[in-house]
Amino acid sequence: MSLRYGLLDLLAGEPMSGYDLARYFTLSMGNVWPAQHSQIYPELAKLASEGLITQTGEGPRGRKVYQTTPAGVEAIRAWLRASERDYSVRYEALLRVFCLWVLPTDEALAYLQRDRAEYERHLDQLEKALANHDWAASPASRASRLAIEFGRRFYKMHIEWVDWAAEQIAAGTLKPGGPLPPVTAVG
Repeated sequence: MSLRYGLLDLLAGEPMSGYDLARYFTLSMGNVWPAQHSQIYPELAKLASEGLITQTGEGPRGRKVYQTTPAGVEAIRAWLRASERDYSVRYEALLRVFCLWVLPTDEALAYLQRDRAEYERHLDQLEKALANHDWAASPASRASRLAIEFGRRFYKMHIEWVDWAAEQIAAGTLKPGGPLPPVTAVG
């Protein structure tokens, strides 16, 4: 259900085609709510049929350009004001860490290095997005910039954590009777 509000938000900032919207969605919101083209286009059709977005133009090859209507902006307001927030976290990458004990130490370390490389890739994408977009263009862009900063910090923290976890595994934490990882100060 939250995908629709992300799309409404982005289209309130500036009119976009579905293709541009999918690309920009990945750039700005992808670190908190990933979505594929196959999810975005049907949602655009629903939003249009509900009068929450409107087609404002047509680009090359029949590309439709959409923008959020006043009713769509009001739907965002209502969602922010009335709905319960979901603070639950479902994070498969970390769930897998619970299971690393079944792997030999060298394989567990290689596993974490693959995770680290992925976090670095995501961080690099966000850094490029920050450098290549006018985040001051609108209030919606400035709000997106706030969320992107969360993504930057999130991936930096993950990289720091992977380095720490790798040190613990290399020290024998996953072996029977191995040392317990220390509690460390955060921040």
